[in-house]
Amino acid sequence: MYHDDNLPMPSVFLSLIPIAVVVAVLGFSVFVAEAEPHIALFFGAITAGLAAYRHGYTWNTIEEGFKDSINRAISSLIILLIIGMIIGVWIASGIVPAMMYYGFEILVPEWFLPIILILCSIMSVVTGSSWTTIGTIGVAALGIGQGLGIPPAAIAGAVVSGAFFGDKISPMSDSTNLTPSVLGVDLYDHIKHMLYTTVPSFIISLIVFGVMGWFLSEGTVDAETIASYQNILSENFEFSLLLLLPPVVVVALILRKTPAIPSLIAGVMLGGFVLLNVQGHSLEDFLHILYDGFVIQTGWEEMDELLSTGGMTSMYSVVSLGIMALAFGGIMNRCNMLKSLVSKMTGLVGTRGRLTATTIVTALLINIFGANQYLAVIIPGQMFEGAYKRLGLKLNNLTRALEAGGTLTAPLIPWNSSGAFVISVMAVNPLVFAPYAVLCWITPLITMIYGFVNFKMDNIA
Repeated sequence: MYHDDNLPMPSVFLSLIPIAVVVAVLGFSVFVAEAEPHIALFFGAITAGLAAYRHGYTWNTIEEGFKDSINRAISSLIILLIIGMIIGVWIASGIVPAMMYYGFEILVPEWFLPIILILCSIMSVVTGSSWTTIGTIGVAALGIGQGLGIPPAAIAGAVVSGAFFGDKISPMSDSTNLTPSVLGVDLYDHIKHMLYTTVPSFIISLIVFGVMGWFLSEGTVDAETIASYQNILSENFEFSLLLLLPPVVVVALILRKTPAIPSLIAGVMLGGFVLLNVQGHSLEDFLHILYDGFVIQTGWEEMDELLSTGGMTSMYSVVSLGIMALAFGGIMNRCNMLKSLVSKMTGLVGTRGRLTATTIVTALLINIFGANQYLAVIIPGQMFEGAYKRLGLKLNNLTRALEAGGTLTAPLIPWNSSGAFVISVMAVNPLVFAPYAVLCWITPLITMIYGFVNFKMDNIA
């Protein structure tokens, strides 16, 4: 009788069955039922458990797999809930609206695209949310840019590039916290290592959009459109220098390498201070906004949709999705099904360059067939962890590749949750704006090149 840890490795066929179930149910959910991916992962976890049990693993080992996986990411799940609170309170307190208001003051036709890239990057760094950035500045930029005669695809490309760049280097980002936590990598070490690839990508994107802007812009700034947005914002929010307090303090804490949770909590509480003392809301309002998010009625439906968001409840779906994905990946990993699959890929992961490229391509394929960016970083992360260690590489090389192949490609896939979000708020299909989202596709290429030339690849001491 084998002990669980001494069982023969599951066959590739058995190991592929849970993945096939997830892909099949996700495909039905996305293309037929228009349902969320959570249940597909639930069925995948059940199938993985049954396959492991059939192979000889005990329930205790199977349970240990999903419990350990979830435990490793519990801090990120808590951070997700706090991020929901900070989004709601920073919009309600006028911090985000002020960024929008004054950002529109500096828009000029020829430099519209690079400025939007920069504004979206700043917004995303401060909020830690690419979706919030796309849903606020992104939609506003789309209306203004079209008034300048700039194609919607180019505008969407600049918005998405900036939003996801800022998201990647922000300690408040859900995916930026989730990815290193799954592999036990320090958050700030993960962000610092990503800068080697994302900063060159940002500079290249800035140059491309700068050149593009001179060829695509026509006419003058649509002053009426800008005035309409600014009037709505100024009529519904009080602007004060106190609005700078929360983001400045949070940035200062981040620079001092304060852990993410205390930094975020400071942002929430200072946002509440501004909400009460500048916008004149009550303590009851503050508590409701923290849980349910902010809701506003300006009389302009489009603006109401942009600014009515956030709150802890807005993150419940993401948190539950993360739990399901972690449970599925944890069982697959603990019961050696991922190891079985990786063992058949030794020819693809024998060198640092091939390993990096395989990681990125695997994450991309999971994004395409799994339709969710969290799966695209969790599953390959658990698949290739051992391979990176065998080649003497620190796991921050793995987390960087996961973000490049998993997170940054997500908005380029129409049926992925991120791509679907962009369609819903900007009405531009990812297949149309993908060529313009320079940063999202050039970062994976640069990351692969670093692997092949062994540049900025941290070694295990």
